[in-house]
This record gives sequence, C-alpha cells and structure tokens, in this order.
Amino acid sequence: MTRARRGPIALALALLAGVAIAAWQVTLIPEPTVGVGVGPRAMPAALVALLAALGAAYLWSALRGRQADLLDDPTESAQPGAGSRVALLSLGLAAILLLTPLAGIGVACSLAFALVARAFGSRRTLHDLVVGVLFVFVAWFVFDRLLGVQLGRFASFVPWP
Repeated sequence: MTRARRGPIALALALLAGVAIAAWQVTLIPEPTVGVGVGPRAMPAALVALLAALGAAYLWSALRGRQADLLDDPTESAQPGAGSRVALLSLGLAAILLLTPLAGIGVACSLAFALVARAFGSRRTLHDLVVGVLFVFVAWFVFDRLLGVQLGRFASFVPWP
C-alpha cells in the first residue's frame, strides 16, 4: 500500500466507525406505543443507511486508489495553515457541545458559526457573530416556538426567550 493511499483509507474507516456509532444510537430511539406505520426511527435509519453506503463506496475507492484527490495530482499537499483550520473547526464543535448546556443553544451555535467562518478564511469576526446570531435565532424560533421542538433557551442569561 502506498503512503498516499493510507490517508483516504484511514478516513474511510473513521467514517464507517462514525456510521456504526450512529446506527447504534438509532437503535436507542424508542418506538411509539401507538401503532404507527412510520416511526421516529425511519428517517435517522435511512440517513445512517445512506451514510453507510457512501462510506463503503469511499472505502472501496480508497482501497483501489481511485479518489479524485489522488487522481488529480498525487504529489499535491495540503495548503499552509491546514492545522489551524482544523483546530478552528474543532473549537466550533466543542463550543456547541460544551456551551449549549451552560449558555444556551443560541450562544453556542453563534460562536460555532463564527469559528467555522474563520476556519474558511473570514476575517470579520464581529460580522460573523452577528450573522450567526441572526441565523441561529431564526432556526431556533422556527423549531422551538413554531414547530414545538424543545431546544431549550436561546441564551440562558437573557430572560426571553
């Protein structure tokens, strides 16, 4: 196996491991007590099946050395600053996981939005925070207030909402 193929194979295996965890989580979704033709597991199970098929296809192409990134230029390397971009993306995910219970979903997701925008090259942090707050508030309002999906408080330190 060439060194260039190790990365895609490792990524494919990581994707399939994530699919396995998602499949396990789908089995934990309780079935409704009333006889319903399509239960709450249907859509997550369909998405997990699709991700499993895509992960298996990517693994198959990785084993054969047929990924587009390897076919275009096998000597190509990552752009400078890739590590800091991955760190910013990871911080965005950590913000959602750690700050949602403490500060509310609005604060956590708005900060994650700004961090992801920074990872993609934006230098306007305050603008990104404002845009993030607007997008997250609209999504929160639609799901929490209009559709009744209980997402919790938008910001725990604000009396409304």
